[in-house]
Amino acid sequence: MPSRQPPFGESGLLRYTFSAMSTTKPNLYDVLAERGLVSQVTDEKIRERLGKPVTLYIGFDPTADSLHIGSMVPIMVLAHAQRCGHRPIAVMGGGTALVGDPSGKTESRQMLTPEVIDHNAHCFAQQMSPILKFANPKTPQANGPTDALMVNNAHWLTKLGWIGLLRDFGPHFSVNRMLTMDSVKNRLDAESGLTFLEFNYMVMQAIDFVHLYKSQNCTVQMGGQDQWGNIVMGIELGRRVAGADLAGLTMPLITKSDGKKFGKSESGNIWLSAERTPVFDFYQYWRNTPDADVKRFLGFFTFLPMNEVNGLGALEGQELNEAKKVLAYEVTRLVHGHAEADKARDSAGKAFSGEQDVTGEAIPHAELPKQELTVGVGVIQLLVMAGLAKSNGEAKRLVISGGVRLHDKPVKDIGFKATPESVRNGYVLIRAGKKRLFRFDVK
Repeated sequence: MPSRQPPFGESGLLRYTFSAMSTTKPNLYDVLAERGLVSQVTDEKIRERLGKPVTLYIGFDPTADSLHIGSMVPIMVLAHAQRCGHRPIAVMGGGTALVGDPSGKTESRQMLTPEVIDHNAHCFAQQMSPILKFANPKTPQANGPTDALMVNNAHWLTKLGWIGLLRDFGPHFSVNRMLTMDSVKNRLDAESGLTFLEFNYMVMQAIDFVHLYKSQNCTVQMGGQDQWGNIVMGIELGRRVAGADLAGLTMPLITKSDGKKFGKSESGNIWLSAERTPVFDFYQYWRNTPDADVKRFLGFFTFLPMNEVNGLGALEGQELNEAKKVLAYEVTRLVHGHAEADKARDSAGKAFSGEQDVTGEAIPHAELPKQELTVGVGVIQLLVMAGLAKSNGEAKRLVISGGVRLHDKPVKDIGFKATPESVRNGYVLIRAGKKRLFRFDVK
């Protein structure tokens, strides 16, 4: 891993400069509710609470070097909070990632080193920065009251001594209460069970809430629906050790109407990193949103006004494709910027229209040495190399099902090989289904 300056200073705040963003002042609860982003609340007066500026947080465990599109929901919620006049905090779980959150998992997570976690947190910061305006610790005088903070909970959790933790916090946790939480019950019922290490995860997250209350006057925690138990434990701990009046709100876990898992394509997770998921593939994922999900996803993943979302969501038939194009463009623009979104939109328009122009840089592509074609490159190998199939077995099933074309010619033989005769205009184009393609530039 390349060496780099750690993104977190002694204060635990991110050393990073971010771009500016304008804000508006509607009630955050109303904004989230209208967009379908409220699942549960711990406080019946949550709307009143969110009607005036507060500091709130959402946690992110940096277990990979990129966020995936499932993480877009909490990022968008923090951005909505900022636009509504609140101060958001993005907590990087440098400490909790050393343990692993058992919520929603049937087995233990892989344990990571502090160096890997720090690198991943740095990557997260870069990916969040186009959507959130973060405070710059180097120029505190220039920061505004709604500028977001990014903190690493390793800064305080790793300093807790075992005996001190037991004495200060142990008396405030009921094991009987902890055993009623779904994140614990589900793992106890699973074959893998629950380790003592993971059992302490909700203790650590509860301590996070108390620390942020004391250090930043943070009074609201938000998270996915699977974080309900962890949030409740933090609220209870804050009341017991600090007399704090804390509250929580959860967002629904996003699923697709067709039953398929959200955030995954045939080739795997859809990541915010362009190195992991090319911008064209990112755009196409949203462009291929099932009809029944278009309106929901426009509300979840864009800042478009809801009257526009409702109008686009009401389109039917072929007209709904225009709404899908808007969704794909808006999300790609948020994550990758205007220029990359323009390239992806224009390349997709040409690749799937009568023009058949697939030479643009936005089209997923790689070089293929000319000498390899001399002996022939199997279609199964091409599909795997292109990332259009995760394995040889999956590639074979694609071919057998009739879903593969070389340029515009169907390939039905799993033993087919691409040769120099397969090259057109300097490239070999392989397609899987109607909307996925990859270009091999022959050199």
